[in-house]
Amino acid sequence: MKYVKLLQDVNQEDFSSAGGKGTNLGEMIRAGLPVPKGFVVLTSAYQDFVKTNNLQDKIKKIVENIRADDMTALQNASEAIDNLFAQSSIPDEVVTEIKSVYNEFNGSVAVRSSATAEDLPGTSFAGQYNTYLNVTGPDNVVQAVRKCWGSLWNARAVSYRLRQQIPLDIHIAVIVQELVNGEKAGILFTANPVTGRRDQVVINASWGLGEAIVSGTVSPDQWVVQKSGDLVETIICRKELMTVQTEKGTRTVDTPELLQEKPVVTDEEINILTNLAQKTESYFGAPQDIEWVYKDEFYLVQTRPITSLFPLPQPEPDPEKGLRIYMSLNFAAQGLTEPMTPMGVEAFRLLYYGFSVLMWGSNARKYPDWVKFAAGRVFLDLTNLLGTKIGDIFVKSIASKDPVTWGALDPFLEKNKDYIKKTHLNIPIRLGLLGLRLTGMTLRALVRPADIRKKMMAAADAEICWLEETAAELQGVTERLHFIEEASVRVMNMEAEQSVVFSAGFIALNRVESLLEKWFGDTTLLDPVRQSLPYNPTTEMSMALLEIAQKFTEQKGEPVLDSPEVKTFLEEYGHRAVLEIDMGLPRWREEPSYVIDILTMYMEGDPFQKIERFNEGAVKAEKALEEIVSQVRQKKGRVPARMTRHLLKTYRELAGLRERPKFDLVRSFSVFRRILLDAGKELVSQGRLENAEDIYFVTFADIESGNNLKSVAAENRDEYYRELNRKLVPRMITSTGESIYFVSEQEGGLQGVPVSPGVYEGVVRIIHHPKGAHLEPGEVLVTRSTDPAWTPLFINAGALVMETGGPISHGSIVAREYGIPAVANVAGATTQLHTGQRIRVNGVSGEIVLLD
Repeated sequence: MKYVKLLQDVNQEDFSSAGGKGTNLGEMIRAGLPVPKGFVVLTSAYQDFVKTNNLQDKIKKIVENIRADDMTALQNASEAIDNLFAQSSIPDEVVTEIKSVYNEFNGSVAVRSSATAEDLPGTSFAGQYNTYLNVTGPDNVVQAVRKCWGSLWNARAVSYRLRQQIPLDIHIAVIVQELVNGEKAGILFTANPVTGRRDQVVINASWGLGEAIVSGTVSPDQWVVQKSGDLVETIICRKELMTVQTEKGTRTVDTPELLQEKPVVTDEEINILTNLAQKTESYFGAPQDIEWVYKDEFYLVQTRPITSLFPLPQPEPDPEKGLRIYMSLNFAAQGLTEPMTPMGVEAFRLLYYGFSVLMWGSNARKYPDWVKFAAGRVFLDLTNLLGTKIGDIFVKSIASKDPVTWGALDPFLEKNKDYIKKTHLNIPIRLGLLGLRLTGMTLRALVRPADIRKKMMAAADAEICWLEETAAELQGVTERLHFIEEASVRVMNMEAEQSVVFSAGFIALNRVESLLEKWFGDTTLLDPVRQSLPYNPTTEMSMALLEIAQKFTEQKGEPVLDSPEVKTFLEEYGHRAVLEIDMGLPRWREEPSYVIDILTMYMEGDPFQKIERFNEGAVKAEKALEEIVSQVRQKKGRVPARMTRHLLKTYRELAGLRERPKFDLVRSFSVFRRILLDAGKELVSQGRLENAEDIYFVTFADIESGNNLKSVAAENRDEYYRELNRKLVPRMITSTGESIYFVSEQEGGLQGVPVSPGVYEGVVRIIHHPKGAHLEPGEVLVTRSTDPAWTPLFINAGALVMETGGPISHGSIVAREYGIPAVANVAGATTQLHTGQRIRVNGVSGEIVLLD
């Protein structure tokens, strides 16, 4: 037959003609699962229906330029297309085939839509299209098929396709399946959709047909079962309504009193459903959302992938190793929720390979098994650290870097302490020697901070110069990749040395804080000392931009790319970028429009005033430093005063270098990026890539495979842009899939972590991306996260509110230096606050008060 195919004859190769739902049902039958008999009205029937009635151009005209969030327009378009379908005739050959096959069943059937972009791993389309139950008679079946075709264009389905960036002109098949008049029905999740745990099955069940659960008219009973068979949780609800079959379809009726609080399934039936769930998941190779119905025996009437689960970090560990715990490096170290390109992720693999070489030498793995990747994010396996002294130090350090991640980790560890294997790392001798070397650098920095700072900066400049000179001599793809791997070890060594140098500044500050608390019971005198720290490359970048803006303002000219000042700026800072930690994203040298936008914004204010404000902060800091020393001299004597001055001078000399390791890391990435682009050009000449820039969407392993990379790059690029739309990213995730988000809210307002002191009232400006963004002087900048590319916007900000970050994240440090109040880790800030709204930001308590 041309238009109809029996379900038992459908397999994965029929996806384009049978749609997602139809294909899955056919595969379920092939897997030996209990599926009611039926057939599929293929997409060719829909296509010929549209072609015969000349509907394509009419549909296109109705839906063109429509927006996903314009529900009125979407509804009007849906109704117009529905009218078109109702007035159009179905080709006789299609009608004949449908009736002919249906007559072999000749009873009540369920008629369901099955589109070609449905029930895929990334797009489930759950509930988007229509289903008709208890349809009887050939004419009624044909009309139900027509209605299913029309549901391809209902408002919710069109909106979903637009949001998921799926072409509107997809096709639709229709399933006609024997209706099981069930005594009870429900849903099986082969992974826990709430916690993400892959080792659990969740069973929902209610009396009658499953429509009562799907429509939400009844709260079903629920069981959470370990796949090993252990029952974790039982919730029995009062089920007052149920859906039942009638002569003309279905209807909702009152559940008999005796059944309302009776468990729908027995212990034995729970075991049967758990086994069916695992068999289905095993066959499809991914967690499934399964609909079931029971009459004398269990039937499975539908399955689709669970698309809401956060992917498991890869590579997955050996199950014999027990529970593994992964921390999001994006969150804890960078304060980022965005994904990275494949080559951006690869850069972190290279850095941790470099770290491994420092610890283990030639025995280091190029792909460390404690570095994991999921959804374009980097995760670190903490399991072997937990319970060790080094691990305790590391985990506690998270509290200062990202308190909310600590808040997620600490209770999780307490809850799971009996299940987590306490193992001890094999600490190599090299690590001890490395520690001694770095400790020596810290001590020298505390004694001679200015000398060590100058040597560190000179060494970094020499290292980058070596990278650039060597890169110019490289030949061939293989040589370029090997050079980047080898250079990553040197870069990681440079990062380690720089980190201990700036850390000496904070060690000095912490010592002063302890002394002042002991001597005076107060440390607020230190607040001005933290402002306008010198030697911060990110602050120096902002000052350079302000000076350029001031010059253009005085000359009454417009900032242009070919001006000497802009060219000089790009030579110095052109390696930076928005989300610059991602090596796969363009640098300002490549896309300098952001720099011009910032200059234009600065010129609308008073650049000179902002420069003066920063300089005044430096003067106030020195004045406050001397005032502290004077008070110590008066109370404790000359020796404590000299020690206090030295510690404070050390802090001012070194703490501004906090941004230097990242600054030089990104300089290295800029060199690596140019090397990769040259490799990309060679791969294009070999016919393995379409464009040289596509190399940023593949990995080293892909390149070294020798395969054609065009389709890999295209798929990875699409996946990257899909991941940009992901709203929730876990701070912690386990090898079972359990995801820990830790969202805290304050009643009557929002609560976060205070990171820069002061209280400010102003108008909110929500900004999701700095490129092209505009912030009026005095507005409160509210965003998900920041990196150094955001710093120019801070100049105009009256206060800063971030959804991620902690006291020593980039945005927090710059906010303190600029003297603007800031609060980090404010859950849902960009969705619960709105541009134009007036708020009070308390950088001492972490509270956000709504004033409107």
